[in-house]
Amino acid sequence: MALVDTLKGSELFGGLEVSHLEKVANLCRGSSYRKDETIFREGDEAKELYVLADGRVALEMEVRPLPDRPGIPTAVEVVTEGETFGWSALVEPYVYTLSARCLAPCRVLAINGDMVRGIMADDLYLGYELMKRLTKIISLRLSNTRLRLTSGLGLVLLDKELKPSK
Repeated sequence: MALVDTLKGSELFGGLEVSHLEKVANLCRGSSYRKDETIFREGDEAKELYVLADGRVALEMEVRPLPDRPGIPTAVEVVTEGETFGWSALVEPYVYTLSARCLAPCRVLAINGDMVRGIMADDLYLGYELMKRLTKIISLRLSNTRLRLTSGLGLVLLDKELKPSK
């Protein structure tokens, strides 16, 4: 029942019927990570979707102000309890678009993407509900990322990178 309760409190699964939550709970495995541990990296094959049960996770991308310089890991979102990350496991081409790094010790529910897609195909109502909710999450994250990258901080970093060092 603890898995169902965690799913009930999540942004992606909250408000679904108990029978749907139980289907998803059967696909979950709990996992723990240490502070600064990376859960997945940008560009990795996206095998699992995650719900954060406890802790904080930074979603980071490699920003390259200049093509010949190394990338700068840049946090574009911080995931907190009940939030979902790793949505790329449900959307082709199934490749993570960001890295996920723990800002504190974390407990997550990891859900196999192939299996979730399977129950979504078998239960069209559940599939529709999850995709509707997922697109809302993706849209908000893209808007937030755009705001962060076009903010003064992004411009300051770019300006600093373009100026010659003294």
